[in-house]
Amino acid sequence: MENLLQDLRYAMRTLLRAPGFSLIVVISIALGFAANATVFSVANGLLWGLLPVKDPGRMVMFSEGQSYSYPDCIDYRDQSADIFEGGVAGHFPLIPASIGGKGEPERVWGQSVTGNFFPSLGVPMTLGRTIGPDDDQAGGHNHVVVLSNSLWRRRFGGDANILNHDVALNGRYYTVVGIAPAGFYGVDRGIVSEFWVPLAVASEIMPDLVTDGSITTRRDNQWLMINGRLKPGVTRKQAEVELNVIKKRLDDIYRKDEKRNDTLTLQTAGGLIAGSATPAFTLMAVLMVVVGLVLLVACANVANLLLARAIGRQKEIAIRLAMGAGRRQLMRQLLFESFILALTGAGVGFLLAAGAARAISNFQLPLPFPVVFDFNVDMRVALFTLGLSIITALLFGLVPALRASRPDLAGALKDGPAVLGGTGRSRLRNALVVVQVALSLVLLATAGLFLRSLGNASSIDIGFKTDNMLMMTMDPKLQSYSHDKTVQFLGQVRERVSALPGVRSVSFVGVVPLSIGSSNNSYDVDAAKDHPKQNINADTNSVGNGYFTTMGIPLLRGRDFAPSTDDQHSVIINETMASHLFPGQDPLGRVIRQDKDQYTVVGVTRNSKLRTIGEKPLDAIFMFLNAAPEKANSFFGTTLIVKTSVAPGAMVHSVREQIGTLDPNMAVFNIQTMREHVDKSLLLPRISALLLGIFGVVGLTLAAIGLYGVMSYTVRSRTREIGIRMALGAKPRGVLRMVLRQGLTLTAIGLAIGLAIALVVGRFAASVLYGTSGSDLLTFAVVSSVLLATAAIAILIPAIRAAHVEPTVALRYE
Repeated sequence: MENLLQDLRYAMRTLLRAPGFSLIVVISIALGFAANATVFSVANGLLWGLLPVKDPGRMVMFSEGQSYSYPDCIDYRDQSADIFEGGVAGHFPLIPASIGGKGEPERVWGQSVTGNFFPSLGVPMTLGRTIGPDDDQAGGHNHVVVLSNSLWRRRFGGDANILNHDVALNGRYYTVVGIAPAGFYGVDRGIVSEFWVPLAVASEIMPDLVTDGSITTRRDNQWLMINGRLKPGVTRKQAEVELNVIKKRLDDIYRKDEKRNDTLTLQTAGGLIAGSATPAFTLMAVLMVVVGLVLLVACANVANLLLARAIGRQKEIAIRLAMGAGRRQLMRQLLFESFILALTGAGVGFLLAAGAARAISNFQLPLPFPVVFDFNVDMRVALFTLGLSIITALLFGLVPALRASRPDLAGALKDGPAVLGGTGRSRLRNALVVVQVALSLVLLATAGLFLRSLGNASSIDIGFKTDNMLMMTMDPKLQSYSHDKTVQFLGQVRERVSALPGVRSVSFVGVVPLSIGSSNNSYDVDAAKDHPKQNINADTNSVGNGYFTTMGIPLLRGRDFAPSTDDQHSVIINETMASHLFPGQDPLGRVIRQDKDQYTVVGVTRNSKLRTIGEKPLDAIFMFLNAAPEKANSFFGTTLIVKTSVAPGAMVHSVREQIGTLDPNMAVFNIQTMREHVDKSLLLPRISALLLGIFGVVGLTLAAIGLYGVMSYTVRSRTREIGIRMALGAKPRGVLRMVLRQGLTLTAIGLAIGLAIALVVGRFAASVLYGTSGSDLLTFAVVSSVLLATAAIAILIPAIRAAHVEPTVALRYE
C-alpha cells in the first residue's frame, strides 16, 4: 500500500511539472466525456429512468404503444392473479381539465385510473389516501380526486385542509382524498399528470372518450393503458407466456373473425406513450454511436500525446531503469498518471454534461399538453462516467506505458533526444490521426448539413403571417357549454376583443397550423363526364370567419364564411385539394361528401403549412367553426387568434380580462405569439443542429490536438535527422515544407476517407433535411476547408520548431 501511495504521489508531481501537457489532455478527455455523459443523461431520462415507486423493477406495462378495452382489462386482471400483485391496473393517460378555486382558472392534465392503480404502484400519499376499488364502482361515491404535489402547492398553497374539500374540474366538483408525493406524475414518461380520478367518471370528465355511454362495455373501444406489478419470483418471460395464453383465449371467444397474430409483450413501466419508444430508442442509439466515436477520437488523441511526451522522458526513464527501478513499477506509475488524467477529465466532463442536460431539459415541444423530461445527471450517469473513465484510462494509457518503459538505454542516456518506436509504431500513430481526421470530417459534415437544413427551414414560406399575432386557447366544451352557448360565447369574445385598442382583426381556429395532432378525414365527389369518381384523405380543421384574413392566407377564389351559421354546410378547400378533386374544373359550388354529410365548396385558399415545416403541400379542408363547435378536439380546445398593430405581448392582459368578464371559470392556456409557436416547430431541427454542431467542434478540436501531438512527436524523434539535413545544406524553409507535407498528407488521406463516409451518412439523413441534399457540395467543401485550415495551423507549430533546429546541438551527442 505504501508503494502504491508513493507511486501515486510521484505521478501527481510529474503531471504538475507539466501543466500545459496535463491541461491539453484533460480538455481532450473532458470534451469526449461531456458528449457521452450528456447523451447518456438524455437516454436515461428518456428511456431508462425508473419510476419513483416501490420496487420499480417489478413494474411492467403491456405492449408499448397499444391500448386495451375496459372488458379486456378486467379479464386480464381476473385471469392473471397468480402473476401480478393486486391484479393489473388500467389508466387513461391524457384528460384535459379546467380547475377552479383560488385565482384564475387553470388548464391542467390528469388521468382516470382503476381502483387498484395506486395500490399496484405502491406510491405512498403525502396526505390522505389513494383512489381505491370502492371509488371505482359505477353508481357509487366516485367523485373523488388525488392531486399532484406540485398542483397542490401551486394552486392551494400546500394547505393540508384541502383534504375532504371539493375542487371544480370541468365544471363538476370532486372531493380531494389524497395528495401524491413530490415528483410523481404518473407512469407515462414525460407526461405531466396533475390529478387522478376514478375510471368510473371517465366519460363524465372527458366526453370525447364516449359517444354512446359504452366505454366500459364495448371491446372494440380500446382506450386504456395496462400496467401491473410482477409477483416476487415471477420473471417477465414467464409472465409473457401466461399472458399470451390468456390473450389467445380471449381472442378465440370474442374475436373469432379477426386474424390476430400479434403477441403481447411486457416492458418496464414508465416508458414513453403512444408507440414513441422505438423512434426515441433509434435516435438515442444513433447519438450514442456518434458520441462513442467522439470518445474514441479523444482516446486516440491522448494516446498519441502520451507517446509524444514519452520522447521527452526517455532519459528520465532510462536513468531510473539503470539505477535498478523495475519495469513493473515504472508502468504502474505511468498508468497512475493516465488514471489521474482520466478521472480529472471525467470530472470536468461530468460537470459540463450536467449543465448541458439541464439546458436540454428546458426545451419545449410543440405539443398541446405539458411534456417534461428530467435529464439531470443522477447516480446512473455518475457510475457510467466513472466506469468509462477507468476503461478509457486503460485504453489510452496502457500502450504508451508499455512502450515508454522499454527505451533504448544506450541512446536515451545521451543528452539528446532518442527515438521511441520503429516504423510499425509510426504507422499506427499515423493511422490513428487519419481516423481522427476522417471521423471529425463526418461529424462536421453532418453538423453542416443540419445547420444548412435549419437555415432553410427558417426561411421556408409557411403560407401565413407570424408578426404581431397573439394566440390563446380556451375550451368551452369542457365547461359543458351547449352548441348555442358556445357560438354565443365565441361571438361575444370576438366582439369584445375586436373593440380593444391596437386590435386589427380577430378569429378562431380548432387546431393552430404546425401543431402536432391534426385530424384527417376521407372525402369524395361525384364523377364528372371526363373524370372518374374522386376519393381523397384531407387534413380537416375548423375555423371562424375572418380566419384567412387574420392569418394572412389569401383566398384565391370564392368567399370567406359568413358571420352567421348559414354556412354550416359550406367548406373552403386549399388549392392542392382543388387540383386533386376538381382538375381543370371550377370547384366553387361543387359538393363534397364525408360519409352521409354533404358540404358545398364556397372558397379556395392558397396552400399553407399544416402540420410540419418541411411537409409537401397537403390536401386541406376548412369547416365553419360556428356550424359545429362541439367537434373541436378537447385536446386542443379553440384558439383565439388576434392580429395586433402593437406588440402582441402587451395585449395579453386586456384580452384575458375580456374573456374572464364573460366567464370567470373559463381557463385560458397556451398563451403565446405566433412567432413563438412557429419557432417551437423548429425545435427538433435546432436540437439536432446544436448537438451535432457541438460534437463536430469537439471532433475538430480533438483532430487538431491529435495532429499537433503526432507532428510534435515526429519532430522530436527526427531531430538528429533534421540536424544532419541542415548540416549538409538543407534550408529551414525546406525542413518546414517537409514537416508540413507529412502532416498535410495524413490530413488529406483522412479527408478523403471522411468524405466517402459522410456521403453515406448524408444519404441516410436526407429524409430529415429541409431544402438540402445529403450530398450538398457546398457544405462538404466548407467543412473540408475548415478542417484543412485547422489541421494546417496545428501542423505549422511543430514544423516551425523543426525549422529552427540547431545542427550543432542536434549532432554533438552522436
